Amino acid sequence: LFLPQITHPRARRASTMAVSNIATRYLLVCIIGISFVRSGAEECGDVTQPLSTTKKNILFIGDSISMAETTTCGGYGNFSIPLLEPEGWFPQHNGGWGDGGQASNTVKGLACSNFWLNVSGTFDVIHFNFGLHDLVSCSDNRECSEHVDLDTYGKNLVTIYNQLKLKAKRVIFATTTPCPGVKTSLGRNNTLVEEYNAKALSSLHAAGLTEVCDLYGAIIQVCGNGYKSCPYQCPANVHFDREGREYLAKTVNKCIVSPAAQ
Repeated sequence: LFLPQITHPRARRASTMAVSNIATRYLLVCIIGISFVRSGAEECGDVTQPLSTTKKNILFIGDSISMAETTTCGGYGNFSIPLLEPEGWFPQHNGGWGDGGQASNTVKGLACSNFWLNVSGTFDVIHFNFGLHDLVSCSDNRECSEHVDLDTYGKNLVTIYNQLKLKAKRVIFATTTPCPGVKTSLGRNNTLVEEYNAKALSSLHAAGLTEVCDLYGAIIQVCGNGYKSCPYQCPANVHFDREGREYLAKTVNKCIVSPAAQ
């Protein structure tokens, strides 16, 4: 910063105070900005890494079913990575593969999509799902507030899709996986899953979506209609055991690498 020389003592003091005030205001703006970015990062997870210039780039957006869970019951993420990387893909998950990668419901999707997509360039594929957190049906847990009614869910998905398609050559929607025919967490049940899947597909097809990875159908194919238990899914749980997670990862890999085989 260049300041002209001022010889009058009072003028010099006034100039020094003015510069000090400007510096103080600038520092406050920077602190507020940093706080805002940190707040966004805490809400939306880790920052998306720069796109690879030598590999095909794919971004997964979804809840714990697509995350790289390390517990017995979890998602398929940590099985998708070793399938995709040898085939020349650089896979990322919204907010990271760990705890920050929880995409939750479509309300969070609307709030965080720009954060997740904040990279230069275009993804080869974005594979996304919302559903299990939108369809919760309960009132006795803080997660119950994640519920999004059916019509709003469809509208939110279309808004999110319209954002994603601007940053990807291909956008794939993954259907929400089934709930077993027993009581599961937060009032989830398979009737709701089917209703929300139907709304998702009708809304997104009308908006121009052409690719669907039918994870719901893939699980029904091996577990059967109306199942109450399945070797691929943890008992009375929406998550999957190791065998189920591997099976889902292979299904997803097929949707990405061989779209004609969906």
